[in-house]
Amino acid sequence: MFGKKKKAPVPVYDITQKRQKTWWGGTKLVPTTKAEQRKMRAEILKRYPNAIVLDSRTKKQKDLEWIDRMEAFDAFMDDQ
Repeated sequence: MFGKKKKAPVPVYDITQKRQKTWWGGTKLVPTTKAEQRKMRAEILKRYPNAIVLDSRTKKQKDLEWIDRMEAFDAFMDDQ
């Protein structure tokens, strides 16, 4: 009944896209500019200092990680 309080996971924010209203009352996702990403990142980190913020630079690095894994695998296979 009186157990330890569980810690909430660290929040992750993706700031590469933002919601924008359309002419017909709906919403759509549009890409954000670099300046908008810097402002959003500063505001989020001010509110939540331990938050993880995904911007275009970190997404690009994450998309290219598979190349490093393939090179490491090739080096492992060439050791024979």
